[in-house]
Amino acid sequence: MYSWSRFGREAEYVVALYLKSLGWNVALSRGSRGPADIIAKCGNAYWLIQVKSSAGVPRIRGYEIKRLRELAACKGGLPIISTLQPFHSGFNTGNYSILFYMLDNWQALDPVSAPES
Repeated sequence: MYSWSRFGREAEYVVALYLKSLGWNVALSRGSRGPADIIAKCGNAYWLIQVKSSAGVPRIRGYEIKRLRELAACKGGLPIISTLQPFHSGFNTGNYSILFYMLDNWQALDPVSAPES
């Protein structure tokens, strides 16, 4: 039986593979229980990424935002939310699109032109 947690973990793999295909160095968190599901580096950019996936609009809880911000501040990286959802913008993987947002201001980011940390 297919579960939402399995879908979420597979979404993390999809996002990681996409970043890797763009030349990013990517590490997945163990068990996906920490504030960042993916730690990604490219040039001077250092992203701590929480991946959210859903058949609708992905949800993020307040404590997840707080923990991701704290981790990013401690590690000197950017807190990033990546969504995998059925929209037709961003990088399209067939039925789903991958989008990246900077947590503090919800600015959409393009991993092809990675901003400096």
